[in-house]
This record gives sequence, structure tokens and C-alpha cells, in this order.
Amino acid sequence: MCTSISMLADISELAKQFQIDRLLSYNSNRYEIRPTESLSAVVVNRKGERLLDEFRWGLMPFWAKDAVCGDRDSIFTNEVFGRIVKKQRCVIPSSGFYVSRTEGKETEWIRFKMRSGTFGIAGLYDVWHAPSSDEELRTCMMLMTEANSLVSPYHGRMPAILDQEQANLWLQPEMNEPRLLRSLLRPVDDLQMIANILSSPAEKMEASPDVGVLI
Repeated sequence: MCTSISMLADISELAKQFQIDRLLSYNSNRYEIRPTESLSAVVVNRKGERLLDEFRWGLMPFWAKDAVCGDRDSIFTNEVFGRIVKKQRCVIPSSGFYVSRTEGKETEWIRFKMRSGTFGIAGLYDVWHAPSSDEELRTCMMLMTEANSLVSPYHGRMPAILDQEQANLWLQPEMNEPRLLRSLLRPVDDLQMIANILSSPAEKMEASPDVGVLI
């Protein structure tokens, strides 16, 4: 599982890369974003505008299976996600993602980044309405695919990273054929990535240079 992500790009970079029409909410310089915290995601509204807005990472109810990271192989066969995957897709901008591995009493954290810089992760979003009040909560989840050879020694799944063409297709409202959507969620080439082993969680909060590169 992806335990957290980072988001360091400034808004001008995101606006250009993801062709954003309107900014509703965004916070940069976040070295670690964890489940249940807020993150920014790109969505398309009914007018066809691309919006960058804030969402809570984790669908409601939060304890439900796949609430945080949904598996590519299950969302298209799960009735719960049938409505969402056809109409409520998003792209989550990210500067990197983290996984952890524990052996005995020792835990190490691995930070994965794209050599090209900021990248987009395929996601789904939903609006949760509290049953006993008028409270409305915008939530999202990221989608996972099988790990490439760089990530697989640490975890069997990795975020479904989209290049610019794939992100455009993922966000197209008229793109609702499950087979075509699923084909976009495949492992990114490991040669496009960099991995760093971190000795402690505190290192995740530092803008440290790329040391300990695995490839």
C-alpha cells in the first residue's frame, strides 16, 4: 500500500501540466500527505472545466475496503464503484509516494519519484453526505496497479501513474468503457523512476537531495 505522498510543485507548474481552468484550493510544499488528510485533485465539472480542488484522502466510510487505495482489478467488478468509476474520475498530482518495509524491529521508508518531476495518479472521487446532518464531505481515493520491478521488492502494488495523454483520457467524461479505462491503469516503466531508501520518517520531511538511488 502507498502509505503517503508528497506534493511540492507550485500552482503555475500544475496549471500548465494538467491544463487547469480554475483553482479552487491548493497547498504546496507538503512533504508528507497521509490518508484522512486533505490533498488536491484535478476533476472536470459539467461545463467541461478542469478544476483543482481539495478532497479528503479516503472515501466514506473510511474503514471500508479500498477506501484509500483501490485495486485496478477489483473496482471494475465491484458494484459500489460502478457508478463512481464511470462519472467521478480524478487525477491526483504528486511529487512522490512512500512505502514502508519492516524486518524484525527495523523499519525503512522508500520514496519513489518520477525522473520527469511532478506526475499524476489515477483516482476516483465522491461526495459523502452525513446521515444525521447537512454535512457534505468531498473525498477521493487513488488507484493501484501491479508493481513494476523497482517497487515490487517493497510492495506488490503501486499507484497507477498516468502520463499526460493517459491523464487526458482518464478525465474525459465521455470515456466510460471499463475495458478502455482499465487499460490506462498499468505499471509505469521503472526506468522512468527514482527510489531512495530513508532511514527514518523524519527524512521524509526534508527537501533532501537524491541519495541512495536504487537505479
